[in-house]
Amino acid sequence: MEESSKFRSPYGEYTIIIDRTGRKYRVGEDVKAITKKLLGYPIGRRLLLLGAWMSFFFGSVLEYGWGAASTTVISHYGWSLAEGFFNYTAYVLFQATITALIFQWLRERGLISPRRALLFGGAMLMIAYYLFANSFQPWIAYVGYAAIGGVGAGLGYAVGGAVVNKWFPEKRGWRLGLANGAWAYGAVPFILLYIYYFNQSDFQTILYITGLTIGIGLMIAGLLVVDPPKYWWPKDVDPIAAREARLKSRELRVNPPPVAQWTPREMLATPQGKAQMASFTLALAASLFNVSFYAPFGAAMGFSGGVAFAVGAAGFAFTDGLGRPFQGFISSLIGRRKALTIFYAFMGLGGLGVLYAGLAHIAWLWAILAVATGAVSGACFVFDWLIIADYFGENYIGRNWSIPYALKVVGGAFGGIVAATILTLVSGGTWADVVTSAPITITNFAWSVVFWIGAVFSLIAAALVWFVEKPPTLEQYIKVRQKLREPIPPEIQQKLKGGR
Repeated sequence: MEESSKFRSPYGEYTIIIDRTGRKYRVGEDVKAITKKLLGYPIGRRLLLLGAWMSFFFGSVLEYGWGAASTTVISHYGWSLAEGFFNYTAYVLFQATITALIFQWLRERGLISPRRALLFGGAMLMIAYYLFANSFQPWIAYVGYAAIGGVGAGLGYAVGGAVVNKWFPEKRGWRLGLANGAWAYGAVPFILLYIYYFNQSDFQTILYITGLTIGIGLMIAGLLVVDPPKYWWPKDVDPIAAREARLKSRELRVNPPPVAQWTPREMLATPQGKAQMASFTLALAASLFNVSFYAPFGAAMGFSGGVAFAVGAAGFAFTDGLGRPFQGFISSLIGRRKALTIFYAFMGLGGLGVLYAGLAHIAWLWAILAVATGAVSGACFVFDWLIIADYFGENYIGRNWSIPYALKVVGGAFGGIVAATILTLVSGGTWADVVTSAPITITNFAWSVVFWIGAVFSLIAAALVWFVEKPPTLEQYIKVRQKLREPIPPEIQQKLKGGR
């Protein structure tokens, strides 16, 4: 049975509705009334979506631009491969693990607003690139690009995702994919800049331009974002009717709604929750390896400077982002689990294609396969939101999403320092070479080893999704609540008695 209660807020009257799974809806408050009160000027959901898109777009450059910039950076500063790619791993630590957890904690307690987060994040990006342009010791880059820049970029990512999820609860699918995709293709202009103009003579100028552009962009985005009240739902959409319509829709057969609203503790008590953590981490390791090493691999194969290299390096980031809304659409037709299994498997096999096309020195084939693999490399980011919402509900999605996302640092370790260390050691280098600037020629066998590791990670992730990550059942929910010594919610008791 549904329950409802009426209240009044500074934005107008609203009703709290609780559906049969325990999901809450706050219905009645107008978007422009909320934004005028909180921002000082009224804006609609289209501009809020634009703000979220910009948050992803300008925050993406540190992550997706690194691969194209890394060769010049390492050469300019005389770093070892491992010293350079430790910068990338440290960046991921601050961008994902620290920012996701700390920002979520601060936001839930009302200690930081989306606008303030993006204004602060934009300033951090400008400081980060100034330090990066003057990193004559590796630790300066680690403090600037990795720590300060990582937090700044992470704020962009966290704000963008939350804004879409909170303002479009009734139709988030392709909108989340559209905004989230900017996290990849937002870097394309800068990748092309790094390929054609980033050199020893223009080194600092290019980095200063990058920092100013993305910093100011993120600050402008901060003027177009704000949080709605918790559980907000658009007043012109009946939440119960919308839920019933979805229950009768074709998509229900492939993506059934959650049986209950699971807390993070309950989610992690299920095999599906544990498998999601593992599959996301493995797929992310493979994805971040692709992001950081496809361009250096292409350069090592002699493709740099050519059209094929630009197409492969920039095209990978472009399709990585552009593919995300299509991934969500495809999953609405064939189901989240089946779609994600296919995407992860294709990422693994496509990575091997990139490897062998490069080793055969077939530039055009390397570029085509890099672009094709890019189309699925961002799937883990999209489906971390979609699967958690579909399997474990909406009431705790912010905290449930941030738990696996915080493990991005594990993927960043493989896509950065671990892969660089393997490449150095397998190519005949020593541990001393890992931490010094001694020149090392990376062998084809070393490249094969790291590409195969990434492929295996992807295929294991695909297997976990297919064999373990099935939608949780009501019986599982009851057992988990009993195991954790928690009472069964009234709405679930009603379902057990025969209520729908």
